[in-house]
Amino acid sequence: MTDAESTRELIVKYLNHSCTEEELKEFLEMMKDSTASVPELDAAAREYWEKEPEEALTDEIYGRYRQDALRLIRKHSFGRRLKGRWKVSRRIAAVAASIAMVAGAGYFIISDVTERRTAMQLASYSTMETQPGQRRMVELPDGTRVTLNVASSIRYNARYGKDTRDVWLSGEAFFDVESDPECPFLIHAGDLDVRVTGTSFNVNAYPEDRQASVTVKSGKVAVSYGDDDVRMNLHPDEQLVIDTENQSIFRGNAKTGEVLSWMRGTLTLRQQTLPEILKTLRRYYSCNIELRDTTSKVKLSGTHDNKSLESVLQSICFSAGLEYRKEGNKYIIY
Repeated sequence: MTDAESTRELIVKYLNHSCTEEELKEFLEMMKDSTASVPELDAAAREYWEKEPEEALTDEIYGRYRQDALRLIRKHSFGRRLKGRWKVSRRIAAVAASIAMVAGAGYFIISDVTERRTAMQLASYSTMETQPGQRRMVELPDGTRVTLNVASSIRYNARYGKDTRDVWLSGEAFFDVESDPECPFLIHAGDLDVRVTGTSFNVNAYPEDRQASVTVKSGKVAVSYGDDDVRMNLHPDEQLVIDTENQSIFRGNAKTGEVLSWMRGTLTLRQQTLPEILKTLRRYYSCNIELRDTTSKVKLSGTHDNKSLESVLQSICFSAGLEYRKEGNKYIIY
């Protein structure tokens, strides 16, 4: 193997985070050597970049997640990657930390390639979702278990578990988070952010609903809303409810078993207006319902255990003093 080939192989191992301690020493010495061929390093790094990406992302896909990627890229620094992922000796880590000062152009070439690869990983997402009427449990790469309620989705990027554990939620989900104090678990749901290290809790954040909520079953959960205007810690059997329409906040005790009843297939209504109830029914039963009486201001509560749609409609209409009929595949409430 020629010196040039050896150099390229070493650079690839460096970028893959697969160097042995001896190889890492060799790489760092090479980077400090002012006689090292920067064009050779450049060529090897760019060759690696061309071969390594798992998939080609279109401009449209990258643009879709660009803001998420830019926000997260700021969390990744060369020093953190060295310290957190290579588990080298303190002496080697100290040498590694000095690369930026002594390596010259070669460092910036490698750093640029690594950052570009990080950006691609941040822009590449895995998405899991449920359709109306469907629930499912999924397991994330770190062992965290997520149960998705109807018409919900969760996504995470290819760097999940490397520096942070960020997920994006639309809808409702129960999280049983694998503990990792050094790598916090972060949920982003619109303007709502939830941060934990290892606990179990429920997040309800359908974008079309006026209310969002976080309910804790075990452990401690840190919640922030908006531009960090709201920041608080929740403990077991506590709940935070945010009215996104009038920006009101309510924190109090929760009947956690009732909140989580959806996981057993139970439909629970809590002081909901008829339009809100119909949105819930569409998610749960994948049905077409139209409300023609828009004057009723009634708010209803109730629990329906695995009942048919028509049984639920009968109960709702009886309580609201309304009637319903079926026209083709549509239900009309009047």
